[in-house]
Amino acid sequence: MAAAAAGPLRQGSPLRVGGGDREAAAPDWASLHVDLTQLIAARVLATGGFSDYVRFRAVCSHWRAAAASPRGRSLLDPRFHPRRWMLFPEGFGRFPGHRADGGHARFFDLSASAAGAGAFVRVPLPELKTHCVLDSPDGLLLLQRDAYTAVRLLHPFTRDVADFPDIDSLPQQLHELEFELTVDPVYNFRSWLQNTGRYLYQARKLSAAVNVTAKGAVTVMLALHNIGRVAFASSGDDCWTISSWKMNQLDRALSYQGKLYVVNWEDGLTSVSVIDPPSPVTSCEGEESSVPELPPPKTIATCSSDEIHQPYLVELDSEIMLVGYNDSSFSRIVVLRLADLVLGRTVPVTSIGDYVLFAGARSLCVSSSWLPSIGGNSVVCFHAGEDYLAQYHLSSGTWSVASDGHLLLNPPQRPCGLIHHIFTCCDRQFWNKGLMFCFKTEPKWWALRRWRNGA
Repeated sequence: MAAAAAGPLRQGSPLRVGGGDREAAAPDWASLHVDLTQLIAARVLATGGFSDYVRFRAVCSHWRAAAASPRGRSLLDPRFHPRRWMLFPEGFGRFPGHRADGGHARFFDLSASAAGAGAFVRVPLPELKTHCVLDSPDGLLLLQRDAYTAVRLLHPFTRDVADFPDIDSLPQQLHELEFELTVDPVYNFRSWLQNTGRYLYQARKLSAAVNVTAKGAVTVMLALHNIGRVAFASSGDDCWTISSWKMNQLDRALSYQGKLYVVNWEDGLTSVSVIDPPSPVTSCEGEESSVPELPPPKTIATCSSDEIHQPYLVELDSEIMLVGYNDSSFSRIVVLRLADLVLGRTVPVTSIGDYVLFAGARSLCVSSSWLPSIGGNSVVCFHAGEDYLAQYHLSSGTWSVASDGHLLLNPPQRPCGLIHHIFTCCDRQFWNKGLMFCFKTEPKWWALRRWRNGA
C-alpha cells in the first residue's frame, strides 16, 4: 500500500486499462477515509512494529495526520518500543557517546534485510555525552548519568524520557539484607562505607525489563548479576527497592513482555522461572498499600538436563526458545520451545526459518539477510573447546567455522566482520563499553573510566 502511494503514477492520474480507449483513475490512497487509515495504521503497528509504523506515517500528510505520533507516548505504549533495534557496538574504544561520533549513535534492525531501507539508522543522542548505557530493554536505552547515580529510560528515536531514582540507595539496602545478623551498628556503618563503591560497580552489571501498567506507570526491573538480586522502581519513585530473595544465573535473564525469564540448571535438572513485575500490597481492608512487593521467581517449566544442557533463552517470532546442547559432550545443538516445556512436552525444533540465533548471555535472533555467508536455520555460538565462533546447521546437524579470528584471548583485529559486532551485543560487558567480544577478557572498571575521561 505504501508502495502504491509512492509509485511513479500521480495520485488520481488516468490509467489506461487493457490497451483500449477506456481510462480509469489510479487509486488515490491519500483519500482513504480517516477511520480506515487509522485501522490500517493500528494493524501496521501491531504486525510490523515501530519502524514500519514510522514509514507508514511518512507516506503522505493525510496518513501522517490520521496515525497518532509516537512522540510523547512512545514509553507509555509498549507497541512503540523499538524491540528489534539494537545499539550498534562500534568497538575499538568507541563507546556510546564517544566524541568521534559527534553526539550520534548507530542502530541496526535485527529483522531487516541488509540491503533494505532503514537497516542502519544514525540518530542524534546528545544524552550519551553525559550518560553511560546500562542495558537496552525492548530497544530502549537504560542510562546512568556520569559521576552521579541517577537513572533514566530513553527512547532513542523519539527522545522521550522517564526518570528513575538514584541507585545509591541499593548498597545500603543490600548491606542491611546481607549483614542483618551483625548487631554492632558502628561495624555495620564502616562496612557499608567500605563496600559502597563495590556494590555500585556490581549493580551496573545488570539485565533490565520494562513494564507499563494499564494506568500508564512505567516500572523497570534490574536483574543484578553479581549480587543475585532484582531491584525495581517506577518513574517518580524516591528510591529503588531490592528483592529479599536471591537467585543464580541472572546474567542470562531474558526480558519479555515486561517480565524477566531466567533459566537455571542444577543437579541434572533444567528449570525456567519467571519474575513478574511488582504488585501492590493489599491490606486487610482491601486497600492497596503504597509500597509494592516483588514476588519471588515462579518456576513454570522443568526438564532433564539430558534433554537440553546449559541452555540460553532467546525470543523468536514472539516465542521464547531454549538453545543449548544435547548433552555434556557438546556435540549437537538443541532448540526447544518454552511453550512446549510448560505443557510437559520436549519436542526439538528442527527449523527456525531464515533466522540465525546468536547464543550468549543475551541471545539474539537475527535475520539471515544480514549474514549471507551464514545462512538461515542455524545457531552461532562460542563452541565448547574451540577458540572461534562456530555455526551449527540445524537442518544437517553439522558444525562449521562462522567467522575468521580466534577470540579466546584476544578480540578480533580491525577490520572485523559484522558477525563479531553482532556477537558483541550478546555480552553487555563488551557491548556498552566500546570493546569487541573476547572470551577470556572481562572489561575492568578502571579501563572504562579511562575511556570516558578521554571522550
